[in-house]
Amino acid sequence: MKKQKGITLIALVITIIVLLILAGISIATLTGENGVLTKANTAKEENEKASAKEKVEIAVMGSFGTDGKIDMDNLNRNLNEIEGINKEKSNLPIASLPATVVVDNYKVTIADKGQVTVEGENEGIEDNKTLPSTADTKPFLPEGAEKVEGTNLDTGLVIKDSNQNEWVWIEVPKSIYDEMITSTDYEGIETAMQTYASDYRSDWTDTFYSSEQHGFANATEYNNHKNSMLKSVFENGGFYIGRYEAGTNTPRFSTSDSLTTPIIQKDVYPYNFVTCIQAQTKATELATGGRQTSLMFGIQWDLILKFMEEKGAKTQTELKIDSAEWGNYNNSTFEVTRGAYTVSPDTTDSWNKISETNSYTKPALRVLLTTGAIERNCVRYL
Repeated sequence: MKKQKGITLIALVITIIVLLILAGISIATLTGENGVLTKANTAKEENEKASAKEKVEIAVMGSFGTDGKIDMDNLNRNLNEIEGINKEKSNLPIASLPATVVVDNYKVTIADKGQVTVEGENEGIEDNKTLPSTADTKPFLPEGAEKVEGTNLDTGLVIKDSNQNEWVWIEVPKSIYDEMITSTDYEGIETAMQTYASDYRSDWTDTFYSSEQHGFANATEYNNHKNSMLKSVFENGGFYIGRYEAGTNTPRFSTSDSLTTPIIQKDVYPYNFVTCIQAQTKATELATGGRQTSLMFGIQWDLILKFMEEKGAKTQTELKIDSAEWGNYNNSTFEVTRGAYTVSPDTTDSWNKISETNSYTKPALRVLLTTGAIERNCVRYL
């Protein structure tokens, strides 16, 4: 047996250890942070992102009209032709910009002026899940919602919830309250709000009158809901309102039409022919992301007017005395170049579509327009 050639146990162990070390080095070279496979996967992902972005950029470039603006009909047509676009997740057709489409499983965002960015690009510069805030106002983001506009609060904050409804943040500064006021001091909170918005107050108060007028079953339900609103506005320094008036995808022509869930989106028909009770019930159906919704209370309307004045969007005269120059009134006239209109909202098939070749000059009459139909009736601030 001494003459038999072999290998000692120690040599075998050392050999195995060396092989394991070499194997570890090889695996790290292939799959480590800077490994060949990792770099290959990263390069592949970057190429796919660049390809998705390029497809959308080409679609956008081919959508500009002779006026230098993006034609939404052309844009939707071009986006529909993109290979690899997920039409369901992209919510086509897109009604307005900015908007996000999904191409080759990457989220690609088209800004209002046509700039295109892909998911992961400029990461950390602006996160649509991070909302701007100050010591006076801290907007909240409901679960499933994302920021649409608003790199800072001086230019306005718009979010889109999980149902694609859009909301604007109305700032009510925390500094308007006395230091002794707490979140359950409802009377103190309301008094401070009334003082802050005193220029827009009237003799009316947020008091329960009847179920038919307010949409609540009784005074207790009404007051509980109002107190919940006061507490939320106090704690967050503001509240959200719909970016557009409540609407429907199909027009309503009478009170007997079915009561569908309202939407807060561009280019839909105003939600009309409803009672106060029905309106309040429908308003609660807009709730999402663990938050409550309802019709506005009177003090909230006053705070909205104060907000527009504070941000320099409109003067007190334009808000209190005469808003015919920017509102939709039966004695105002202006040209509308998009959307649809009707002068007979109770007549079936009375809505008329507007196009660039078929604009509409609103006469001094009562005329209903689809939501977001004209910038003239929009309030913007810088």
